[in-house]
Amino acid sequence: MPTFRCTALFCLTFAGSLALLMQSAHAGGFLVRSHSAAGFGTSLAGVAAGDQLSYSYWNPAVLSHVQGFEIEADAALILPSIDIDPDTGSSVDIGEIALVPSTFVGVRLTEDIVMGLAISSPFGLSTEAPDDWAGQIYSRSSEMFSININPMLSYRFSDYFAVGAGIQAQYFSADLTSAYPLAPASDVELDASDVGFGFNLGFQLTPWQGTDIGVGFRSSIRHDVDGDFVVAGTAIPAGTTLDTPEVVSVGINQAVTDRFRALGTVEWSNWSRLGDLAVVDNSGSTLTTLYLRYNDGWLFSLGGEYDVSDRLTLRAGLGYEISPLDDDNRDTRFPETDQFMVSAGLSYKYSDYTTLSASYLYSMGLGDGDISIDASDPGYLGAPFSGTSDLGISIVSVGINMKLGGGPSK
Repeated sequence: MPTFRCTALFCLTFAGSLALLMQSAHAGGFLVRSHSAAGFGTSLAGVAAGDQLSYSYWNPAVLSHVQGFEIEADAALILPSIDIDPDTGSSVDIGEIALVPSTFVGVRLTEDIVMGLAISSPFGLSTEAPDDWAGQIYSRSSEMFSININPMLSYRFSDYFAVGAGIQAQYFSADLTSAYPLAPASDVELDASDVGFGFNLGFQLTPWQGTDIGVGFRSSIRHDVDGDFVVAGTAIPAGTTLDTPEVVSVGINQAVTDRFRALGTVEWSNWSRLGDLAVVDNSGSTLTTLYLRYNDGWLFSLGGEYDVSDRLTLRAGLGYEISPLDDDNRDTRFPETDQFMVSAGLSYKYSDYTTLSASYLYSMGLGDGDISIDASDPGYLGAPFSGTSDLGISIVSVGINMKLGGGPSK
């Protein structure tokens, strides 16, 4: 059972993670996946079917593997290069370096029930362009930020089947600026925030020895974001409604030998929820509209884990992501393309109760991302823009898992 010392450590870690999130949880993309150093070592292959505490972000049934009291802290340093090359004008790199931490806790309550808590930043975006660049009337800076607090429970029915469920409380904010078309020296800015609620579910199945299958679901969360719409220094109370996408992760973990495991993941994100977002004032009049019109997103990844010894595990993975953006809806705020990922990582048992993990993942945009905004585009603001984008993101992740009761770490 957890002692007072364990509870105090949890409280300190919770407070520290929350403070760090408040300062720096800005990611290079709208959907943030950098919640596990071990998971990034395999390009997230098999996370819904795995046994690492941080994998409970994708599937709360993972908590059923906790033996006593476990706490894990992970941090990812995101180093993006997001270049936009206008047909007329100088090329700009709008990528911003970011640090994204996550914290996970698991406590076994009974032989079959485990309680857990995840603190993460599931959605984020941070880009910055020079004020006088060629596409300034369509974007200058973009910041989206979230904090998600997710208490969970898992229940193991048998050695072959476990389920999990949780509740999500999420703070979300957005701060988007662009040049005012009639006076480019001034900004148009939307600064708004909200707290919304959702849930997550999952199960893990072991149909036969050596094979684990997991499915996790994170619900959509509705955010009625309220704040100010600022035009040339004049603030108007305004807001809009944004529904985050549902995410379904399916994973498999297959033992090939006593030391080697093959892993796979298919993940679907319901980004097509994001259509046209009308920004309205207190009277209900539309001030502007954000024309997003995203498609659904997909991630496919394969990876492997090899136990070099009882203390050292090596990981590697490959992934392919189908972006929710294409030539029809790509914009200047985050001009994403489909991406290919390659990763490697390791875990080392520093002691019987402490495991350290580290990984490196590189995500490369595939092809030039065409951006075309003209009079036929619903977001056209009186001046056409065309160009291409090039994307490359390096992510370095580290994590520490401490098992403070109930036996040595796995």
